[in-house]
Amino acid sequence: MQLHKVNLSREQLDRIPPAERRLLVLIAHAANDIGALSKLFHFAAGSAADSGVLGQAENAQALVLARAVTGSIYEFWQLLQTSFFGPALSKIYEPQLDAEAQDALQALKRYFGRENLIGTVRNKFAYHYSPDQVDAGYAVLTEDDPLQIYLAQHNANTFYAFGDTIVGRAMLEAIRPGDHRAAFEALIAQTSEAVGHINTVIGALMIICISKYIGANLYDLGAEVIEVEGSPESQVVRIPFFIEIESRK
Repeated sequence: MQLHKVNLSREQLDRIPPAERRLLVLIAHAANDIGALSKLFHFAAGSAADSGVLGQAENAQALVLARAVTGSIYEFWQLLQTSFFGPALSKIYEPQLDAEAQDALQALKRYFGRENLIGTVRNKFAYHYSPDQVDAGYAVLTEDDPLQIYLAQHNANTFYAFGDTIVGRAMLEAIRPGDHRAAFEALIAQTSEAVGHINTVIGALMIICISKYIGANLYDLGAEVIEVEGSPESQVVRIPFFIEIESRK
């Protein structure tokens, strides 16, 4: 895998006016957060076992990551409200966006301008432990839902299946009442689409800001091509729930 490495200096960042520098730093930070969490979610969702305790634990783990990624996507949109639209930087940057980035920004505006899945999950389930979740999930339990407790010598491998089953049911019911498989598929599809739009917008804003204040293109910035060895194929990456832990004597 090849990467273009660009070294930035404090002096170069000092050239950017404070409001725009804050925006640049925050969208870069958000891009890293969202990129890491979305990859972990898709690895976990795509590699979870089909049945048994592995399936129970790994599917619960995928929903943990789903809640985290929806939270970061939602917070990115709030970031734009406070640091892009709020200080009116949008009036400077939006006219300079290319057609693809303009379409992506408009798609995000439409999505977050109405009731949406990402907002529902973030506001009701991501980093929220609400008694209402328990009642809503408990009401839609099925006969086959796993309600076990798995105890291990190490806490990292202990899994309280019944807790995530009930809260997971509540979340999926909030997304698509009566059709939880469709709800999970919608969760994957809508987070993927939002991440794609966000990355397009962030890339375009980065280019405009850096070109304006630091350098016109990668070569002006002294970009260096570097090789990253040993990266796995995305299709074979899996995230286990259970791990062997070496006992310390």
